[in-house]
Amino acid sequence: MSRMTTSFLGTLAGIGVAAALALPAAAAPGDIHTVTGEKVNLRAAPSDNASIRSTVTRGDEVIELKQEGSWIGVRSMRTGEEGWVFGDLVKRQTPSTLGGASSAASDAGFGRISSGFDGLLAGINNQLGYRFAERVEQSGNGALRVVPTQEWLYNTSREAKIYATLALYEMWKNHNNGRPVSVALGTPGSSAIAIEDSGRGPELSLPLMGASK
Repeated sequence: MSRMTTSFLGTLAGIGVAAALALPAAAAPGDIHTVTGEKVNLRAAPSDNASIRSTVTRGDEVIELKQEGSWIGVRSMRTGEEGWVFGDLVKRQTPSTLGGASSAASDAGFGRISSGFDGLLAGINNQLGYRFAERVEQSGNGALRVVPTQEWLYNTSREAKIYATLALYEMWKNHNNGRPVSVALGTPGSSAIAIEDSGRGPELSLPLMGASK
């Protein structure tokens, strides 16, 4: 089992495959959400520190434009104003039909964590002809484990498995607003590839692997 630190992760982050999988802004636009907070700020950027453009109130409907971590970029259906709201302060009412019925019904296993990531994976699953994730497990202390399907394990190289783990880490880190997290790709035990935040930064753990495709 080898340990590789931030410099290696930075190298992987520059590779297009991992970057594309990690983009939370790839969420399909068009979902309609209802504001559940009493008075919710529309911010200029996805941050608590961003300036406030306007507000929406409980019961207002907004259209999702994009997503970044736990923040949703929206347009108010009442005023037409655009801004960012925290995802916990709205509730999805009507899924987008821009991708057709099959797209709206798809679920790649990450819908409760990141609809954008889930939608992107669903499209990849459709192109590959098999699913990436058999199950997705969340536990305490910011831990996420993804158990991939046997088809994906067989058909992907060792490098692709590392890129996928990095993409999962970036998505999960965004979802947790930058707090320390850990991600494992694989079944419990030594076969899992893992990234875990430590005092020195994120560290990648690789199992001892034989030859792969």
